[in-house]
Amino acid sequence: MPNDKCQMPDSEPEPSRQPRGSLLTFSFPFLPFCLLPFAFCLLPSSLFAAVPIHRAAKPVAIDGVLDEPCWKQATPVRADYANTKQGTLSDQPHLLVRYAWDDRFLYIAYETFDRNLITMSTGKKEGPPDNLREGCEIWHPEKKIDVVEFFISFGSTRFFWEIHHNASNHFNDIWITVPDPAWPVSKSAMVTHGILFGVPMYVEDDEGFKLATAVRLKPKAEGKPSTVNEESDRDTGYTAELRLPWQGIGAPAARHTWIVHEPKEPGGQKTRESGPWKMEGQEVIVLAAVQDGDLAERYHHSSPTRKGGWFHTSAADWPRYRLAP
Repeated sequence: MPNDKCQMPDSEPEPSRQPRGSLLTFSFPFLPFCLLPFAFCLLPSSLFAAVPIHRAAKPVAIDGVLDEPCWKQATPVRADYANTKQGTLSDQPHLLVRYAWDDRFLYIAYETFDRNLITMSTGKKEGPPDNLREGCEIWHPEKKIDVVEFFISFGSTRFFWEIHHNASNHFNDIWITVPDPAWPVSKSAMVTHGILFGVPMYVEDDEGFKLATAVRLKPKAEGKPSTVNEESDRDTGYTAELRLPWQGIGAPAARHTWIVHEPKEPGGQKTRESGPWKMEGQEVIVLAAVQDGDLAERYHHSSPTRKGGWFHTSAADWPRYRLAP
């Protein structure tokens, strides 16, 4: 285990481990889940054309309630491929994801279906001083921890962000480097399993445009919200929203614009502030994954072509998206 924020190896032996509607009902209100594998059989991968992510008409309210028009328009992505069985979709739902964007942010909405929500905080807060985020533990030898993960890159298979989030709204971000074996740094003691985990780094805000996250617990059968860290009941999962600034997740600098202000006094200097990001047409690769600590097949993800192993070393097989109007 390289550090307390890193993904455990997939083969690592371990101990067995006020909602407003489901994402499934937004676009497929009459489609039973048994037919969903056919509805989603053309999910993007390196073998398919990039799937469009549509622009949100207005900023998304980050409250965990997935009722904005952009989520109804977005293409749903199943993250139900078993990690140890290439191209095999689970017959049960594990994670459903949608994406949207605007001039300032990448938005992610997701829904889980976990029957026993288990989370754990790292006990640390990280991030900008005015936007600290409580850390998300992703593995513990004595707990069946559940976590959702996103791996986000603007085309590089060697440099990207790894994001963690859970039902308690804990959040982690790790800057990942996957060194080429020919690079001297690949032989460094800092590199584990061929991966360099940049733990001290975090996703920066873009001036007043800040990272935000939220969770809404789904109702149990009797109508009360699902619970976290209470194994005596039967949960149904949760919905969540993430708002990630383009600046913080490393969008191409050429996409950034600046607002220039004339001097306030004669002879003074011009000033500038961060302007909108012109992201339409940009491609991004994103792997969504979910860890359910209660399952023997602990990890499921969104790529039909991954061959297993560490998520970090399979970026060529992550789904591809294009930011569209």
